[in-house]
Amino acid sequence: MTPRIDFKACRTVQIVFALCGAYFILSFFLKGEQFAWPPSIPHFSQPSIRNGALDHILNETLGFQHIYAIGLKERTDKRDFLTVAASVTGFKVEWLDGVLSKDLQQKSLPKGYNLTTVQPTIIGCWRAHMNALNRVIENSYSTALILEDDADWDVGIKSQLREFARGIHSLKGNTKVSKQAPYGTDWDLLWIGGCASGPHANQTQFYAIPDDPTVPSVQRRATWSGPLDSWKEQFPEDSTRFIYRAEAGCCTFGYAVTSRGAKKILTALAIEHIEAPVDNAMSELCGGLGDRQQIDCFAPFPNLIGTYRPAGPAYRDSDIAITSDQSIHEEQSYNLVYSTRRNIHRLVGGEPTVFAQWGEESPWSPGEIRLQDFVYPRGYLVS
Repeated sequence: MTPRIDFKACRTVQIVFALCGAYFILSFFLKGEQFAWPPSIPHFSQPSIRNGALDHILNETLGFQHIYAIGLKERTDKRDFLTVAASVTGFKVEWLDGVLSKDLQQKSLPKGYNLTTVQPTIIGCWRAHMNALNRVIENSYSTALILEDDADWDVGIKSQLREFARGIHSLKGNTKVSKQAPYGTDWDLLWIGGCASGPHANQTQFYAIPDDPTVPSVQRRATWSGPLDSWKEQFPEDSTRFIYRAEAGCCTFGYAVTSRGAKKILTALAIEHIEAPVDNAMSELCGGLGDRQQIDCFAPFPNLIGTYRPAGPAYRDSDIAITSDQSIHEEQSYNLVYSTRRNIHRLVGGEPTVFAQWGEESPWSPGEIRLQDFVYPRGYLVS
């Protein structure tokens, strides 16, 4: 059975967003004891790539050559918050202006996009992402991370990304890593942040990170189905993060491209045609659907980058789904346990600990962690 993202449901998720082992935390649980998970079974293997080879991920660009953030220049509130959040996490972004529909002309749009039939803000979002890919190519960046202005991430994103990179190399069979390109450059798209994603059909190889304290319980995040059910039989779904070759994805809170990936996506979605929102069209490329040329995509699930909504009226949330909704919602950070934005005052103030947004709800996620002592778990290649 081929796993498929329900894009109708996926778009509903986006509308809701708009509207509304020594490898666990040693200092908290194991106190120096040896811990190994899973048991020694032949088809489980832990990759030999050491942290030192991936240390470039700890730099100010998270191991990518550059980081862009997309946002309307009028939304200074979003720019201020993301800039501070990036700073306390230890990385920097270059801002790219979002695109307003009034600045678009029909004759400049590819086949399938019509300003009279497609919501103009959706077209503006597409153009902003095409502009970001354009900049990647213009500057000859080997890799780049692209964030949206309401992106949020875990306080331990650097440790998470280091293990994510190890997972990618394990899936591709790489045993040597360039320290200057810790994720490699032999892929097209890393769907690091989004609403949901899914693996290729009948995929039996994956990378599992069990007992991950940064994984929200299934009640707190999007879910998945299909052949992945067999993976859950080997590792507990609630507390395991999976990394795999992705066939589909939804939402573009944060994703990375290589130079070749940027060229492929820009060609397919700007020079050729687009008949869907930019995230769904990128998903079609990952799956090679219809007449799309398939690109090489990888993703974690749950995702590593989510989206943030400050407490207040819903109409302020999104610049794509325009609404007059005056309903008030609480502060929300989707799919994250130790949200950077929800801990921003503690991080700016130099506090040594941060809080989980749901407290002690999950037995694998402490309600409070000490940043200096936090150890992210190691994963396993399963094949």
